[in-house]
Amino acid sequence: MAEVERSDHASGAVRDLLRWYAPFLGGQRRLLGWVGVGTVIVLVCQASVPWLVEILLHEGEWNTQLLLVLVGLVVIQLVVSYVTHIGAHNVANRSARTLRRKLYERMLRSRVLRQQGLRRSSVVMRFTADVDRTSDALDATLAEGIPGLARLVISLVLLSTIERKAGIAMALAAIAFLLLRRRIGRRLLNADRRRVLAQSQLGETVDESISTSRTIGGLHLTTWMVGRFDHRSEEVEHLSHTQGVIVSRLIIAAHAAGLVGLVVVVAFALVLGGQDLAAVAAALLYVEGAVRGMEALPPWIRDVQLSAVSQHRIDDILTEPDRIAVPADAPGPTIDAPRGLALEEVGTSLQSGVKLTSASVLLPPGPIIGVVTPPGTEPDDVLGLLSGDITPEGGRVTLDGFDVRSPDANRAIFYVPDESDSFSASVLDLLDAVSPGITPEHAIALASSVSLEHIVSIPGGVKAPLGPGGLDLTVNERQRLMLAVALAAQPRVLLIGSLLGLADIDGALPLIDTLRGGAQESTVLSVRSAEIAEAVDLILFVADGRACTGTHQQLLVAEPDYAALWEQRLSTIDVDLSIVGIDPADEHRMLSRLVTEHYSPGDLIYREGAPSDRIVFIISGHVEITTSTADGPARRVAVLSPGNHCGDLRLTVGERRAESALALDDCVVRSLSRQAITAGLTGLLDRTATERRIIESLLRDGPGTAEEVGARLPTIDAASFATSVALLTRDGAVKESDGIMTVVLQRSAKTGASDLLDRLGDL
Repeated sequence: MAEVERSDHASGAVRDLLRWYAPFLGGQRRLLGWVGVGTVIVLVCQASVPWLVEILLHEGEWNTQLLLVLVGLVVIQLVVSYVTHIGAHNVANRSARTLRRKLYERMLRSRVLRQQGLRRSSVVMRFTADVDRTSDALDATLAEGIPGLARLVISLVLLSTIERKAGIAMALAAIAFLLLRRRIGRRLLNADRRRVLAQSQLGETVDESISTSRTIGGLHLTTWMVGRFDHRSEEVEHLSHTQGVIVSRLIIAAHAAGLVGLVVVVAFALVLGGQDLAAVAAALLYVEGAVRGMEALPPWIRDVQLSAVSQHRIDDILTEPDRIAVPADAPGPTIDAPRGLALEEVGTSLQSGVKLTSASVLLPPGPIIGVVTPPGTEPDDVLGLLSGDITPEGGRVTLDGFDVRSPDANRAIFYVPDESDSFSASVLDLLDAVSPGITPEHAIALASSVSLEHIVSIPGGVKAPLGPGGLDLTVNERQRLMLAVALAAQPRVLLIGSLLGLADIDGALPLIDTLRGGAQESTVLSVRSAEIAEAVDLILFVADGRACTGTHQQLLVAEPDYAALWEQRLSTIDVDLSIVGIDPADEHRMLSRLVTEHYSPGDLIYREGAPSDRIVFIISGHVEITTSTADGPARRVAVLSPGNHCGDLRLTVGERRAESALALDDCVVRSLSRQAITAGLTGLLDRTATERRIIESLLRDGPGTAEEVGARLPTIDAASFATSVALLTRDGAVKESDGIMTVVLQRSAKTGASDLLDRLGDL
């Protein structure tokens, strides 16, 4: 209830509103000036009309010129009043857009973005309802409030000139209302704050219900959630009633003051004071202006007071400091500062348990560096530290001697996290965000470089929207797309989290080759597989407060903890590899090729029509299998529970998925890639990665000449390709007939393998 405890008074709310809004009026000063000029013209016309009426009636004769002036003043008042209202609305509307942008920019840079300090539903309200309230209050102040107040003052002054007693009576009525408004306003401001806070809590309940719908159903929490909703809904109802009562008192006070003043003035005019018909008529016109002015005050005051609550809520974000702030006294680089990323006496404890104690290490530019941390911790935490997104408790992280949190250094670092969400945009839109003016052809080439060529072949291609949050893509595809975005930006430093595409060695090697050919000068990625650790150039190993670098082989020899962690990661989760015909002698080695994947409810595991790239074993959760029908809508084929598998691979040339797999609830699966299965079935587990890629190409894309197969694998240099082909031919894994290379398959006697081997037979 912190928001309610603020001790601001209702008095001075208009002045505070204008002062608070001033920074957002940039570019609107001229229009605001014209609104002021128009307001003055309207007030002059409103003050002059009763005066002309008094002159016309006092003379008692037809005066064409004065009548034309009267009509002219009425027309001018109407036209200028309309234009002034439109101008005031435009000022409020445009300044609201400026406010929303500043609010959004501040949110992106502050801890609010990470759901620290404010509820998600409350943050959304601050961008919509709260900004609208402040904008409406400014609009009402410019178009109605200030002109109405000025009209009230002018009417009282002129009324006092024409009929002093009536003027004094009306002035006393206005003063009585203003004093009463001040007292009512204080209570109303607190009531408004309590109601807005209660609305935020009610919105939070609805937001929680959407994000935890499956949990509510699974744990039978519906009754409990309805009870929470009813309690908060009743609180909103009670506070709304209290608020309505106070607002009604404010409105009645204004009406009462105006009507009492009107009765007193009429009494003075008819009994005590009016000299003639002209004076009475003019007095009544000025009284009517004063009454209308007082009756217009409550809605305006209401808008201003509601905006005062919203101002405080918006300031909760606008005044929030940057999530990552560079110390003002941070030292700059020394003359001999080394190039590259460096930890300089860094001490910190990261969220997943990674700890550093005065660690210093240099990550030189050039080699691809993998980050490895102990079991149970996340190497992605180290990447967050290197990106400047996490502030160390001691020491600093630098790039060429500059703190990575400084703007210049930070702009040179791009980080691709392992998040599974994307954006409701097209491939071209996302790439254009970091590489303005990128052509569709270049976008297709970038997508293909991260193995997303099948995405650009969908209807609409790179210009087709990818659905809310990118839900039309699988998690793997969304992550690869974000990697393509980072490559399009051509950063100096590229940090890559635990992407699914980098979990399996055969799927990772093409991506690593793409990274080697990228424009970035430094590449650092999370490593969870020993084979990936061997494929990168250097390893950054963070454990026991220390950070050290070396090749995979060097660390296996020099760091006992490093060797031990890879032994622990050879998982023995019960996955039946007999369904793919893997020889029992090879099953232990195949366990290291299994990739663990996690999917949230509604996530696509794979999509109908996508390349058949892996078989999926369900460890927990349920997976829905669907296929498209002739008229378009998807039809459920099966629901698979733990212990089952899906995505059975035919391993024929150009094979595509015949169905889609969708996570029905939180699912954990383990997958085995097409390349790994091929290697196991063809006895290639002991072959080099290059040899396996050649075999995989012949199986996926069909037989071909050495030149054709080499063209399919442009990242393999000619010498390595020729050596690998020679070894495969010598060992009988590949044969060449009339210049055409094909795979030689040996049937295994393994029970259950015949089906898959039969599918390979025609190749």
